[in-house]
Amino acid sequence: MIELTQEQRKSIQEGHPVHVRDNGQEYVLLRPDVYKRLSGGEYDDSPWTAVETDLLREESVAMLDRFGKGT
Repeated sequence: MIELTQEQRKSIQEGHPVHVRDNGQEYVLLRPDVYKRLSGGEYDDSPWTAVETDLLREESVAMLDRFGKGT
């Protein structure tokens, strides 16, 4: 059985994936509802809409402003 740290448990509870290693093998742990959403046909891999592209641009600009422009 794999023992999780408190931080890993919290990440899973918040719906984030957790990467773990056991006997040299890597695994990704997800909550069942997150796995179902990603694997059960609910995942949308269609081309991005103009609205989605604009949102991504806005998020990218905000991150550059927050973390610097790499200079």
